[in-house]
This record gives sequence, C-alpha cells and structure tokens, in this order.
Amino acid sequence: MEVKVHLPKLHPKQLAVRGSPAKRKVLVTGRRFGKTTLAATIAVELMLRGRRVLEVAPVAEQTEAFWDSCKRFLAEPISCKAICANETKRLLQMPDGGGRIRTKTAWDADTLRGDWGDLLIFDEYSLMSPTAWDEVGAPMLLDNDGDALFIFSPQRKNHAFQMYLQAIADETGRWAAWHGTSHDNPHLSRRALSEIVADMTDEAYRQEILAEFLDNEGAVFRNIMACMGADPYAAPEQHQGHDKYMGVDWGKQQDFTALSVVCKQCRCEVALDRFNQIDYAFQRGRLEILARRWGVASILAEANAMGDPIIEQMQRDGLPVTGFQTTATSKPPLVENLALCLERAEYQWLDDPIARGELEAYERKLSLTTGRSSYSAPEGLHDDTVMARALALWVAQSPEPVDEGMYVYYDPMQISPI
Repeated sequence: MEVKVHLPKLHPKQLAVRGSPAKRKVLVTGRRFGKTTLAATIAVELMLRGRRVLEVAPVAEQTEAFWDSCKRFLAEPISCKAICANETKRLLQMPDGGGRIRTKTAWDADTLRGDWGDLLIFDEYSLMSPTAWDEVGAPMLLDNDGDALFIFSPQRKNHAFQMYLQAIADETGRWAAWHGTSHDNPHLSRRALSEIVADMTDEAYRQEILAEFLDNEGAVFRNIMACMGADPYAAPEQHQGHDKYMGVDWGKQQDFTALSVVCKQCRCEVALDRFNQIDYAFQRGRLEILARRWGVASILAEANAMGDPIIEQMQRDGLPVTGFQTTATSKPPLVENLALCLERAEYQWLDDPIARGELEAYERKLSLTTGRSSYSAPEGLHDDTVMARALALWVAQSPEPVDEGMYVYYDPMQISPI
C-alpha cells in the first residue's frame, strides 16, 4: 500500500539545522521562527527510517503543538493504519515495531527515566530544569550513541544560555549552535509579526523576537555590543609607533590559553587568540610570534600555577613579560576595571562570538559571610578571554612599572588605572 507523507518546505535556517551532522544541536530562536515545525519534520523523517524519537517539553501545551504537527504530516498513513496513533500515550508507531515518535512533559525530569530514543528533542529547554539533560537525558543516549536537539527561546542567561555558549565554543564538531529571529521565517507575514509585537516592551521584543539573551541581575559586564567595533582586519603597520600591550591567561587541556593585544593610542583591541591542548613550548612560541608581530611593549601574564615557569623562560628569551598573581584580592579590581571600561565604551574590542559569550555569561557573586564580591564564569564555561582582556587593559592603563632586577611585578591594590 502506497501512502504519502506531507512534509513542509523548510526555510534556509531550518535546513541548516536539519542537515548538520552534529550529535548535539542547539537552536535558539524568536517566536514563530518555525522551531516546532522543524523538530516535527526531523522526527517524522527519522521515524520513517526506523528510528525512535522522544520529544519532551516542560508543559503539555508545548508537546501538544509538536504532536499536532507530526499527526498533520502523517495524516494519510495514520488514516490508512500504516502508522498507529495512540492519543492516550501520545505515541506514533510503525506497525513492525520499528520507528516511533513519543512525546512527554518534563517539568519534573524524573518522569523521563526508563525511556530512551535515538533522538531526544528538548522543546523549550530554557524552561526546564538543567537536570532534564544532565542527569536524565544524557545518560539515556549512552547505550545507543543517540542524538539530541535543544530548541528554545531565551529566558535570560540561565543554563540554556550556558549550553548555547558551549555549543558555539565546541571545536570537535559534536556540538553545533544556531541563532534565529522571528524575522528569519519567510513564511511569517509582516502583518502577523506586527500583531505579535504590538504590545511588547523593548526588552520583550529583544528577547521574544530577536532572541537576545538579556542580562541577569548578577551580570558583570554591560553595554557589550556597543564596544564590539574593533577592526577585525587591522594590520600592524596601521598602529606603527603606537604603544601595544598584551594580556595572557594560561590554560591547557580543558582550559584555554587566551592572548589579547590592545593599542593604547587607538583605544582598541587589535588581536585576540585562544587555543588549548598544546604543550607549553608551543604556547610560548605562539605568544612570541604574536607579540613580535605587533611590537608589544609590555606583556602582563597570569603567574599562578604553571604561569611562573613559563614567564621565567619568556623573560630569559627577552620578552617584556610581567607576572600577575590572581588572588581573591587582586582579581576584583582587574575585572571591575574592564567592566567600567565597557560601561563607558572607552575601548573597542574584536567581536569574536566565543569571547563575547564569555563576557555575557560572566557572573558576580556576593559572599554573605565576608560581604565581598567574587567573579567567575558559570560552572562548565570558560573565562579565559575575559581575563586576557582584563590584563591587557590593566597594563595599558597603568603607570610604567618599576624594574626589580630580573622580575617586574604589578600590585593591583597599589595602582589606580588612569
């Protein structure tokens, strides 16, 4: 018996997600982008190839929209009994017991335990508990090396934002991320869009239509986008005769080494590099090439842990490098100086998506015991470019250091940036 499946025509951004080979896909969009249509299309295609799909959402309203889309696409095979539809269990099943689609609500992540799928779709993941993926979803995919698709509209900079940043930063190809606004849907009429935004505040428009992640109360850096105007094609000869300074945050394996070079006269970042999983000798070489290419006058590098021996070697190699001990006392002035610089738009920085994401996610926490502020990236994320930029800005704004023999040290509590 020949029956037809009627799938919608996807627009270009939907097609990019559908065609990606990544095992973990993260899609953040504005309203009416078509993310549920996309998810239902992918689910139907996989089911027809004998795969098991489990779609979860925080409330029944979201699962209902996905369920209705799947049934609409499969209306003919359902009516012909070529596919069994169980409304009670929200289950679409091929008669041979192979491919299937099932939907569940997951406000409580424990309700997902005991099920499994070749593809897990997390619909409106930003509204779920992080445990839905971390403690339940991810282990479900271990046995069969299944895939996961996360689709959501922003809800401030919560766990979904952190996942989005991790997907952007992934260099293995296992994770991938996309961003889409309501305007990206060519099937959405201008009239429909105008009706949606008619009574929205500017903040709601940015979040719900432009899919922007708005700042949390604990956000450290503001006015970020206004400061992302540095020339990505700048050449050293354009800054010849100027004073250039470098900040260095060391890393290896899981963490990244980040290098930021700023021009004091032009008040801008001219170079930004970020890398990991390479040995320290190679890191020194990469740093030296960048420093000599730009004619860096002074380098301020984190001296903690592995930083000290690397700095000593670079000083023996003739590089103008200074150690900076990052402590609970020295770090806050460093971070707050960068925050103030961004707030006043005093410098322009290179608009690198990973580095921008690190700025956006950076958090301030207040100790109830001491009353002091501490600064860090959220758990699971990095702050390497944040610290490299903060160090570069600090040395660029500080008075000339005093040379104490072989080593030169800055005391952040004694130096007031200009």
